[in-house]
Amino acid sequence: MKKLISFSFLIIFMISQVFCHEQTKQKMTINPDPLTEKWIKCENSPPEEYQKNLEEFLIEVENSKPDKTILYYFPEVEKLYNDIYLYTKELVTPPSDTINSVHIENLRNQINNSILDWEILQKNLTQFKLEQVNYSYEILIFVIVISILMAFVFFVMYLISSKLRKESSAFTRQMIQTQEAERERISNDLHDTVCQDLRVLQFMLKDEESVTLCKKITTDVRNTCYALTPSDLKEGIFDSLISLCSLCKEKSDINVILSVQDDIKQNPVFKNFSKEKNLNIYRIIQEIITNALKHAEAENISVLLRSFDENNFKIIVSDDGKGFDLSSSLKKKNHFGLKNIQTRAENLGGKVSLSSEIGEGTQITLIVPYL
Repeated sequence: MKKLISFSFLIIFMISQVFCHEQTKQKMTINPDPLTEKWIKCENSPPEEYQKNLEEFLIEVENSKPDKTILYYFPEVEKLYNDIYLYTKELVTPPSDTINSVHIENLRNQINNSILDWEILQKNLTQFKLEQVNYSYEILIFVIVISILMAFVFFVMYLISSKLRKESSAFTRQMIQTQEAERERISNDLHDTVCQDLRVLQFMLKDEESVTLCKKITTDVRNTCYALTPSDLKEGIFDSLISLCSLCKEKSDINVILSVQDDIKQNPVFKNFSKEKNLNIYRIIQEIITNALKHAEAENISVLLRSFDENNFKIIVSDDGKGFDLSSSLKKKNHFGLKNIQTRAENLGGKVSLSSEIGEGTQITLIVPYL
């Protein structure tokens, strides 16, 4: 979207330049050259004003010295200018041995002929400038057309990518909902069948070692059921997080610390989150802790719930593990865990940020709105 806005400003700027060029074209009419006008004035002046006008003409000649750009395109201007300058200089201050009417008349004729050639060259130069303006105008029109086409292409690509992102996000949400439904079904089946059968078996067994083993299996199955669908989510997210951190600590021998700020615990909105919201928060934290247990090689994991502002709180999950190169890892395609976290965060109306460096551990921060 930012690119489209930039292209729009570019197009507006180019259109304004078109009008500027058009105005320049209108102003560049072929008028008599100032040098020619000065010479005509000098030639038509009465004898008493001739010398004064001739000196003014010399000043105009000096001011009309062609620049390098003109000489590049019209090299013949240099000789013509030098002739006019030298003839005029001699006419203004002629050597004492050449002061005669014939010589003066000859100089005036030479200047007059050179001025005629100068006028032709100036008209050619003006015409050349007009052609350059026309050429620039055509190039500008071409650039504007290309820019409009590119802006249109970017706009279409933006619409397509936006549609694909929405479809991908909808697919991910649907898949998460399907996963949760399947987890709940499996959890209920395990609890209603396997756990019940183990409890019956426990009473039937006589051998103490067998009874102990049966109790352990029952506990493991219950922990699995809890991991699939936490039974205490209905009571609030706080109790579920306590159970999650305790369970992870028991399974891994890694120190998992949970710290919830008092004003968050006492917030009535926090206590009465919907089951779906509690489940999304729980799954995000569970996913982060699970990734840390599998990959981080950490000794400590902390889960902090802190106030952010009156409308939001933040969840910070960090570990002191080996960390990773964030930029290269995000380029990899198989980041379904991170995608799940981002999708659940979007479902919460929240935002996720991740920071990690090799040897410096990893920290994931989630901003969650209360409402």
